Amino acid sequence: MMRRTTAGEWGRRCGLLAAACLGVWATVSAAATPPPAEEPPVTLRRFALLVGSSEGGEGRERLRYAGSDALAMSRVLGELGGVAVADRVLLLEADRKGLLGALERMRVLVEAAAADGVRSELVLYYSGHSDAEGLLPRGERLTYAALKQGLGAVPVDVRIAILDSCGSGAVTRFKGGVHRPGFLMDAASQVRGHAYLASSSADEVAQESDAIGASFFTHFLVTGLRGAADASGDGRVTLHEAYQFAFHETLARTERTQGGPQHAAYDIQLAGSGDLVLTDLRTSRVRLTVAEDVQGRLFVRDWGNQLVAELQKPAGRRLALGLEAGRYQVVLERPSQRLEAELTVSPKGGSELRAEHFVPMTLTRTAARGGTDMRAEALSTGEPVVLGDMPSVPFNLSLVPPLATTALWGGGGRNHLALGALGVRSMQLQGLGVAVGVGWVDGTVEGFQVSGVANVAGGEIFGLQTAFGGNLAFGGGTGGQVSAVFNMAERDFTGFQVSTTANRAAARLRGVQAAVGINLAERLAGAQVGLINISGDVAGAQVGLINVAAEVRGVQLGFINIADDVSVPIGFLSIVRKGRFVLELSADDVMPLSVGIKYGSRTVYVLATTGVGIGEDSLRTFLNMGLGVHVPLDAADRYSLDVDLSYGSWQPNFYGSGPKNTLFRMRATLGWELKRRFALFGGVSLNAYDPSSQDEDRNVSWLPQWKLGRGPGGVRMWPGLLLGVRI
Repeated sequence: MMRRTTAGEWGRRCGLLAAACLGVWATVSAAATPPPAEEPPVTLRRFALLVGSSEGGEGRERLRYAGSDALAMSRVLGELGGVAVADRVLLLEADRKGLLGALERMRVLVEAAAADGVRSELVLYYSGHSDAEGLLPRGERLTYAALKQGLGAVPVDVRIAILDSCGSGAVTRFKGGVHRPGFLMDAASQVRGHAYLASSSADEVAQESDAIGASFFTHFLVTGLRGAADASGDGRVTLHEAYQFAFHETLARTERTQGGPQHAAYDIQLAGSGDLVLTDLRTSRVRLTVAEDVQGRLFVRDWGNQLVAELQKPAGRRLALGLEAGRYQVVLERPSQRLEAELTVSPKGGSELRAEHFVPMTLTRTAARGGTDMRAEALSTGEPVVLGDMPSVPFNLSLVPPLATTALWGGGGRNHLALGALGVRSMQLQGLGVAVGVGWVDGTVEGFQVSGVANVAGGEIFGLQTAFGGNLAFGGGTGGQVSAVFNMAERDFTGFQVSTTANRAAARLRGVQAAVGINLAERLAGAQVGLINISGDVAGAQVGLINVAAEVRGVQLGFINIADDVSVPIGFLSIVRKGRFVLELSADDVMPLSVGIKYGSRTVYVLATTGVGIGEDSLRTFLNMGLGVHVPLDAADRYSLDVDLSYGSWQPNFYGSGPKNTLFRMRATLGWELKRRFALFGGVSLNAYDPSSQDEDRNVSWLPQWKLGRGPGGVRMWPGLLLGVRI
C-alpha cells in the first residue's frame, strides 16, 4: 500500500533540501573567496641617545667613568643592538639645555625616518649624577617629569631609558615601579610603551670602580648585552635577561663596598607578548664561545688591559660573548685557584675557550711525585705548576739543545750554571746562564742571564737579563732587562728595562723604561724615558720627544704630549682629551689688546700669548710662553683662579727691527663663567722688564715702576692690572 505524504513531512523535506542548498552555496563561496593577505613583516629601527656627564654640581665628586660608560654602551648597541651610526647621538659633558636639545634632535631624526611597516624604538642611556628629584648634568637639575615629557615627545613605539646614577630609582616610582628583580614580557613586533631601568634605588648611591674602570651597573649591563645574560642560549639577549643579569651581578659586587649594596630598579609599562630583544649575537661572527667545561668567575680583558666582560660561568652551560676581533687575556677565578688563558678572537668565526686552555697564574712550590714532566702535565690539566723539588743539575753545558748535559738526567732540571755556544735551555735557573745565542728558561730565573743575541724566560724573572740582541720574559720580573736592541715582558715587570732601540711591557711595568728609541707599556707605574713613549695608564712620568698615554697621574714632559687625561702636561703641544682649551681676549697696562690660549689638563696648562702695545714711535709686538695652574673655586667650575708664570720678548718695533727686550710676568686672575664656555676674568700681574742696553723703553707701561740695578741694563718692576673674556 502506497503511503500518503502528509503536509508536515513535506515541510521537513523542504527544510532539509534548503539546508543542503545552503551548505553547497557556503562551500562554493568559501572556495571562491581568496584567503586573507598576509601582513607584511614589521621592520625594526632602533635609535639611541647616550649621555655621559661627569660633573654634578657643588658638593658632588667628579665622576671618572661617565664618558667611557656611555662609549661602552654606544659600542655594544652598534655592534649587537642594531643601532646604525646615523641613528646614534653621543653626548658628553652636556648641561641641562644640551640634553633637552639632544632629545629634540632625536625627535626630528625619528620623524624624518618614519615609514610604513617600520617599528621604532628609542634607547636613552644616562651616566652621571642625579638625586631623588631628577638628573643633574653639570649640576643643573632636569626633573624626571621633564625627562619623561621629553622622551614622550619622540614619536617611537617603545622608549627604553637606562639611568646609571645615584638615586635614579626615584624615576620608577612615578608609575608604580618597585624595588625587586624584574620580569618583562612583550613582543618585538607588537610591543608598545616604555621601560625605565635604574642602576640604584631612590635612596642608594650608584658606584663606580677603578678596578673595573667603569660603574658597576653599566659594566655588568654591557657584559650581559654581549651575551653573558643569554640564559636561554638562543643567541639573543632580551630586556628581561639583561636586567636580571645586571641586577644580581651589581648586587653581588657591591655588598661589601664602602657605598653598600646597590639594587637596580625598574618601571615597565609595555603592552604585548613575547620578549623584547636588545642584542642579537647571531648577527655577529666575532664571538668568543666559552665551552661547558669552564667553571668559575671569568674576567675578560683586551690587549690594552681593559676589562671588557666579567661573569660567573657555571659548569655545563655553553655561552657566547660578542666581542671585537683581537687578542684577549682571560682570568678564571676559583675558590682555590687563579688560572689564565690568552687567545685571539678571529673576525672570521671567533674563537672557543675551553678548560684545557687555562694555565696557572703563579708558580706553586710543592713536592713533585714521580718522574713525569710536571710542568707539561699542569699545562694540559689546568692544575698548578709544580717545580719545587725537581732534580738539580748544577752544571749544564750545551751546544745546541737537546745536545746538553741535562739530557743525562731526563732532559730537565734546575741549573745553577748554564753555558751554551749557540743556545742553552733550562727548566729552572738559579744562578748564571751564559749563551752566545739564545738562553732559554722554561720556568723561573733567579739570577743572571747573559746572551749575545736573546734571552728568553717562560716564567718569572727575579734577577737580571742582559743581551746584545734582545730580552723576552713571558712571565713577570722583579729585576731588570738590559739590551742593545729590544726588551719585552708580557706580564707584570717590577724593575727596569733599558735598551738603545725599544722596550715593550705588554702588561704592567713598575719601574723605569729607558730607551733611545721607543718605550711601550700597557700600564706604567714609574717612568718612561725615550724618544717616543707610549703607554696605557701611567702613574709617574713620561719624558720624551713624543709622549702618548691614556690617563697620566703624574707628568708628561715632551715636545708633543697626547693623553686622555693628565695631571701635569709640559710641552710645546699638549693634547688632552679631558683637559681644557680656552681662548682669552684681554687688555692690560702693557698691551691694550692681546690674544692668548691655554691648553693642557684640567689643572695645569700651557700659556701662549701675543699682543700689541703703543710705543713712542710705532706699535710694539709681544710674544710670551708660560705655564700655569687652574684652580676651580666651586664644584661646577663657575668660579676659578688661574695663576701662571710666563717669559717672552717685547719688541719695540712692530715691523721686526730693533732690539728685543725681555718681559717676565706672573699673573693671578679670577674667572666668572656667565654661560657655558663664556667667562669674564680680571686680576693682577707682577712684571719684570729687562730692556736692552740700546733701548730702555721706559714707556712700556703707564703704571709707576721701580728699577733694580744701575745703568740702562737694570730691571724695572711694577704691578699691573688686566681684564678680559675667556671662551
